Amino acid sequence: MIGKASACPGGTALFNYVINDKKGYELTRNGISGSTPKELYENMNIIQKQNLKCSNNTISIVLSPTVDDGKKLSDTELVAITKDFLTELDLDPNRQQYIAFVHNEKEHKHIHVLLNRVQENGKLIQDNFIGKRAQHAAHRVALKNGITSARELKHKNESKNAVLNKDIKQRIKTAHLDVLKQNPRTLNDYKRLLLTKSIELIPTINKQGQIQGFRFLDFSTGTNLKASEVDRNLKLNELFLNRNEHKFSHNETQAISSNTDNDSIFSNSSVSTIPVSNDDYENLKKRKKKKNFKR
Repeated sequence: MIGKASACPGGTALFNYVINDKKGYELTRNGISGSTPKELYENMNIIQKQNLKCSNNTISIVLSPTVDDGKKLSDTELVAITKDFLTELDLDPNRQQYIAFVHNEKEHKHIHVLLNRVQENGKLIQDNFIGKRAQHAAHRVALKNGITSARELKHKNESKNAVLNKDIKQRIKTAHLDVLKQNPRTLNDYKRLLLTKSIELIPTINKQGQIQGFRFLDFSTGTNLKASEVDRNLKLNELFLNRNEHKFSHNETQAISSNTDNDSIFSNSSVSTIPVSNDDYENLKKRKKKKNFKR
């Protein structure tokens, strides 16, 4: 479950958006009367007028269980979650003026809460770091009610992505070794053969227009990885060392700086040059110009 909260001006537009029978239904309320969005806002605004200096006089809250949890939770459970969340934010659900409305017009069911930040005595509910506090409150409420928290969901996704990336890295390494067996003579040959494996080699260009490193783009998944992420021992420059049978002009050769960082696949290797074909060089210049133009 994800919890969001912020102080805002409120107003009829916000009430019209939240209190909408086409989007869902009312879940619970406390200390507020009225049936239409306008009536509900005007009733809340009576108390808000006791503190005209406050512009952000409404606390807007959104509670979003996961899709699976949203399908399982009953209205009674949703009410309990809403009140638990308010309590975790140091708000008394039996004293504060608020209305909670469920939006279920889409698969992802979620709860909107509009709470009066102005109390009956005119004093304000503190909103310091309320967004961050809402995140922690949602995690505690999720654990208490046995539903998935945002933190748990993030951990699951990270674990899933780690397994997927491991498979993709192995696929790229296998394709790399298969290409080497075909004895590519230039970087352009290597790139062309790699494309037959549905993988693109993308040079990383520094501010001086030099090749700083390489990335691999896997077409099947859209995953873009640095060469060092695939394998730290993968050094493409070694493919083209000692190729004396070919001579390259200055425009066909890009020097690799010895001051490369960890992101470069040329770290831990001596300074060398990689032969680049005319086609490659022209493409690199076009990419560099396009990048500078966007800036």
